[in-house]
Amino acid sequence: MTERVRIDATELLDVRLSSDRTRLLLRFRDRSGQSVSLSLPTACLNTMMTAMPQQIETGTVHPLDTWTMGPGENGEDLVLTLRTPQGLAISFTAKPFQVEAMATIATYGRGHLPTAKSIH
Repeated sequence: MTERVRIDATELLDVRLSSDRTRLLLRFRDRSGQSVSLSLPTACLNTMMTAMPQQIETGTVHPLDTWTMGPGENGEDLVLTLRTPQGLAISFTAKPFQVEAMATIATYGRGHLPTAKSIH
C-alpha cells in the first residue's frame, strides 16, 4: 500500500494553467519552507469553488437553474440543493413542514390573482 502525503501549505506561491489547459498547476510553500507543487485537473475546479465558503452581500440575488431534493442523512430531514446557470450550488437541510410552507407560498402566495368577472 502506498503512503498518502499531506501538504500543510503556509503560502500560495504561484497558480497557472498547463500548456494544454487541462491542469491547474499550484505551487505552495510548506511549513518547513520548501516549495511544493500540486497539479489538478481543471475539471475539478467547479467542485473546489463550490466547496469554498463565500461571503455573499446582503440583497444578492442569483438566478435558479436547477434544483434537487432528497432524503437527509437522518432519514427525517430533506436536502434541498439549488444550482445557478454558472454551476454554483448550495445545499440546505429542511424539515418537511418547511418544504410544505414553501410549496404553499409558491402556489397561493402570489398576491391577488385576477378573478374572472362575470355579469349576470
